[in-house]
Amino acid sequence: MTPDVCLDRLSDEKAAPFLVAELSGNHGGDLERAYDLVDAAADSGADAVKLQTYRPDTITVEARDDRFLIEEGLWAGRYLHDLYSEAMTPWDWHGPLAEKAAQRDLFLFSSPFDETAVDFLEDTIDPPLHKIASFELNHAPLLRKVARTGKPVAASVGVSTHSEIASAVETLKGEGCPLVLLLQCVSEYPADPRNFNLSAMPEMAAEFEVEVGLSDHSPGHLAAVAATALGARLIEKHLVLGREDGAIDAGFSMEPDEFKEMTAAVRLAHAALGSSRAGVEPDSPVRRFRRSILVAQPIRRGETLTSENLRVARPGDGLDPARWEEILGKSATGDFSIGHPLGEADWV
Repeated sequence: MTPDVCLDRLSDEKAAPFLVAELSGNHGGDLERAYDLVDAAADSGADAVKLQTYRPDTITVEARDDRFLIEEGLWAGRYLHDLYSEAMTPWDWHGPLAEKAAQRDLFLFSSPFDETAVDFLEDTIDPPLHKIASFELNHAPLLRKVARTGKPVAASVGVSTHSEIASAVETLKGEGCPLVLLLQCVSEYPADPRNFNLSAMPEMAAEFEVEVGLSDHSPGHLAAVAATALGARLIEKHLVLGREDGAIDAGFSMEPDEFKEMTAAVRLAHAALGSSRAGVEPDSPVRRFRRSILVAQPIRRGETLTSENLRVARPGDGLDPARWEEILGKSATGDFSIGHPLGEADWV
């Protein structure tokens, strides 16, 4: 997929949301498992797979004071540098994984965490878009770097204030980004669906003149379906082969069968949105059994039309019931049997 095709796809409201399977560190340092995750993503209906591109030293520094210690959640007791050393995707995997994704009719992109990662991704896999993680949205040099690639940018807003979001959008657009897609996100692992504030999505789209989507760390697919109804153009969920396999992000990741269920639910929800125009078309077949004015008793030519020999009944192929008062007291122009749909030429 080229950046132009990606841009068109992400901005096409007639298309279902773009579904992204985030591999993160769920490969466990095993390339074969990473390949299996790509296969699982394809089999589950994903449109793309996503990596995270960093080295421990490009995302933090190796320090051991409490400021670098995670105190709660899935990774409580881990130091940042140690966690990222375990979770990182080796950079020499990116090319092979992109080829694997292409073989399964997916494309692969990533979240770069510094400028060197952007250069690497551009030179190695030439992705059609870039993703900015929640905690990187204030990384102005990184924002400028991805914007200057001329590709769409999806950016999570999970830990940013309103003014920080506005500043990031201004930076991205100002540096040439052709499409900004803000992803509503709760940066908790796992996240509670009740904390998502999904109603902010249409507001962000209107205020910042961007597309919107969802980066979802919550269990199940309720948030994804609700986001679809609110205009999400991209939905990202972490994928794991099995939550019991010890993968680092397994606690808030979907297993393949769950991802497949989400795919079906999201696409059905999008289809259910249909047209914004109220009502069905006049020639719709579902209108057949609406009410209309029908003959209820045999009528002879010249006989007066009354509430006894006419009825508002089904099916709907006679005169509109709104004409009822107009018809009563008129004379029949022919002989009509029970069930005849009264028409314009049947009375004077």
